[in-house]
Amino acid sequence: MTPHEASVTIAVLTNTTVISVNEFCSDVLQTRGGRLGSGMGMLLEALWGYYLNQEMSKEVCISQSCEMLWLPGHMYNDFACIMRDSKWDGDNDIDELLRVEAKSMNTDADESKGHFDELSHNLNDADLLLVLLWQWVPTNRGRVHPEISDYFVGSAKSIAMLRDELHIARGGTFVDKNNCPDGCAVGECSHNGEPLNASGKRERISGPNSRRPGGVSHAANFGGLVRMLRTASPGARKAFRDVRAQDETAHEYISFIHRNYPDEEFNQYVRSEWDDIGTRLDIAFKGITKNALVQSIRETCSNYRDLLRSLG
Repeated sequence: MTPHEASVTIAVLTNTTVISVNEFCSDVLQTRGGRLGSGMGMLLEALWGYYLNQEMSKEVCISQSCEMLWLPGHMYNDFACIMRDSKWDGDNDIDELLRVEAKSMNTDADESKGHFDELSHNLNDADLLLVLLWQWVPTNRGRVHPEISDYFVGSAKSIAMLRDELHIARGGTFVDKNNCPDGCAVGECSHNGEPLNASGKRERISGPNSRRPGGVSHAANFGGLVRMLRTASPGARKAFRDVRAQDETAHEYISFIHRNYPDEEFNQYVRSEWDDIGTRLDIAFKGITKNALVQSIRETCSNYRDLLRSLG
């Protein structure tokens, strides 16, 4: 099996995997209260890996030759897809087909904890980003259980490209090892590619010490799963639209976020752009509010996000 075949298999099997996770949660993880900061998201990520392996092990599945492992310690990425029964020991990635970074967000909670901030040059072409959106849903006798309501799985490199392009469009930069703010020797610089915001402050704890923001170790805005798609300037809006138009995975991720956070989509596109979509759909929009127009577009055309993509 090639890395590409493995990534396709994981994407396809995630649908039945999520169904299995939700069935388990409904049967076993019933509780009262439904605490938002419960760490439940991390458990759902682990259950995804467990049930994905169950799917991969089925005889009818073409992926019998590979399996998922949960990476130990504090290694970047959460899972690796390896050849089944290989002698992988963590010291090298010889038998790895790809790695998966898993993120989860409760749709009722603040998204600030959801970050995808790994540097682009550390990602391999077949690596995947998995994002699970979940919520507490009511069950019998006043109890609730966690349920995955939607998910995204796709190329980590494509999402990193989208993130990085928007970071630059907002005035951010990336450290060049040939000119590190800490004055590191080129061959010894560990800050190459680290993001700096428009104020020149580091966005990750591993960034240059000389660029620490006052009072905190790092700014921590880079790679927010929802926040990284927001734009405020014409240049940033253009970068957003260009990447969405050119990259299918970026389009899928944007559509996934906007499907679950509709206010983000509403604010991303200006009134004239919604008017354009209204014209294409033959929707009368003169004299009505932007909110009414957007609602009408959403009710009229199920694939209106493809039309938004064509604005790029």
